[in-house]
Amino acid sequence: MRVLLLGSHMNYNLEHYVYMNLVKLGHEVKFYGYKEKLSRLANPIRMAATRSKPIRDLANLFWLSKINDEIKRVAEAFHPDLVLSIKGEAVKPKTIEWIKDELGAKTALWYPDDPRFFNSLVRYIAPSYDHVFTASEKAIGMYKKIGCDKVHFLPFACEPTVHKKSSSSDERSTLNNLDVVFVGTYTQRRSKLIKALERARIKVEVYGPYWKYFKRGSNVHGSVYGPEMVKVFNSAKIVLNIHVEDDLPYKVNMRVFEATGCGTLLLTDEPYGLEKHFNIGSEIVVYNSESELIRATKHYLNNNEEREDIGSRAQSRAYKEHTYEERVKSLLGVIG
Repeated sequence: MRVLLLGSHMNYNLEHYVYMNLVKLGHEVKFYGYKEKLSRLANPIRMAATRSKPIRDLANLFWLSKINDEIKRVAEAFHPDLVLSIKGEAVKPKTIEWIKDELGAKTALWYPDDPRFFNSLVRYIAPSYDHVFTASEKAIGMYKKIGCDKVHFLPFACEPTVHKKSSSSDERSTLNNLDVVFVGTYTQRRSKLIKALERARIKVEVYGPYWKYFKRGSNVHGSVYGPEMVKVFNSAKIVLNIHVEDDLPYKVNMRVFEATGCGTLLLTDEPYGLEKHFNIGSEIVVYNSESELIRATKHYLNNNEEREDIGSRAQSRAYKEHTYEERVKSLLGVIG
């Protein structure tokens, strides 16, 4: 199958893992990324266009129309059997309709950020696609209400060639030299929970965007992706996961699968649907309050064998059921 994959860029993100596994499964794949076309403006435009339809309409006049014209040219030259959009914030519905009408290609949207931006973005773009895949099973009803009949649940996953235990002697020498690590964008809720751990004399190494503006110290670091993030996870006894508050009632985030793929103990809050992916207690550990978080962290820092056994079981489950190869197979099987 010839697949045109549309997204922002490839840097150990959803686009990257989908591309890797489409190729692995023997498909001919062409990736079109808009980020390099917009250069420094890419992130501000993406953030603004996702959150506001009027701003997106303005961006269409100055930037997105050119990108969509180029998508049409690329599609016409490549003549894909399937056009798969990841998030789709830069792809105009008219472009998708043109691809279906003029090229006869099937079209699909994989939107991982539900329910955020549903009203500001998704409800305007999703109906133009033949199939929609969402990382939130609970969001399926939202799509049905806007006229999307072919909506499918497709959660995040891990990529075993990336998310794995370190194997080299140099990397093994650094294992477990950190107690707790957190990787993710700054939010007030995340900051509050990390401060609670610090008040309990538990040191947390923090990696991600915007933290430096709100938190100072040698334990605050910039963003890490792919192999660099995996090194951080492998250096820790515990990976702390804190969902964005809007996600908790809707879905399991990406970090759950990435951390379990590395085999390090995951200590996470408890989002909707978590128990469908992992056995709570034997494969992952959850908390629902600051006191539970502190108590669990202290317990597993002091119980090495129990901690490592849970991490190992989680990795086995992730590799068996939650890989991007399996997700891509499911997606293609649905589309036919």
